[in-house]
Amino acid sequence: MLEERERAYKRGLTDRLEPRIPSGERIDAVAICQLGPAPWLQVVPMVVGIVLLLASVLSGSLPIWVGLVGAVIVLVAIIVMTRVPRRLLARTNRSVHVFALPRSQKAEFEAPLATVPIDELPPPERGAVRLGDERMWPNYGSGIERAALDRVLGAERA
Repeated sequence: MLEERERAYKRGLTDRLEPRIPSGERIDAVAICQLGPAPWLQVVPMVVGIVLLLASVLSGSLPIWVGLVGAVIVLVAIIVMTRVPRRLLARTNRSVHVFALPRSQKAEFEAPLATVPIDELPPPERGAVRLGDERMWPNYGSGIERAALDRVLGAERA
């Protein structure tokens, strides 16, 4: 069910992206990536906040401020995670185009931030890829997005 929803979402992205793709090229695969540190590293503050919050609630001997600090850390982590810039990678029959992913589903895509010919694609480095001047990770380390990134880079693993 989740994969079907993801496919429908990406079909919509592909339809909106078509006008930005140069003529003579067709979109073969798309992947959503995020910038910044590794996705697992972005989750660490949230886990720390949850641990502080639970420790405060379950232990009657800790001061109340420990739980409040934990709650604040969780809220800040959620806000930061939603503000992480995202990129849409679109593989065509000739190249891979990198687009800034708009926050709104109705917003139009701008011109590509980078275009890399297929024969010049770099191999992924420990789950990330560097295209243009940006290092990108599969969106929150999702298995679906790792597979999509592999399809975009032509590096599908068995």
